[in-house]
Amino acid sequence: MTQKDMEQLPQQDGAAYEVARDVLLQLIGHASGQVASGTGEWARKRDRWTSLLNALDPRDTDSVQEVLDREAPVLKSIAEGLNP
Repeated sequence: MTQKDMEQLPQQDGAAYEVARDVLLQLIGHASGQVASGTGEWARKRDRWTSLLNALDPRDTDSVQEVLDREAPVLKSIAEGLNP
């Protein structure tokens, strides 16, 4: 998605997309680190989050909201576990 495309989105939708995208990128990064330490479950999670990221479309507000509703709490939980 180009900057021009983002500018054409309603401000709220564009911001929600960026947050959802960032959540997925952070989850993928964390999972990749876990995979490097040999955890197979994290490989499956990383692959699922990568698929979600690849399919994420800022014009599909339902899929963006689903990422925010389902995956953002996972990221929050991970962050809280890392920083008690």
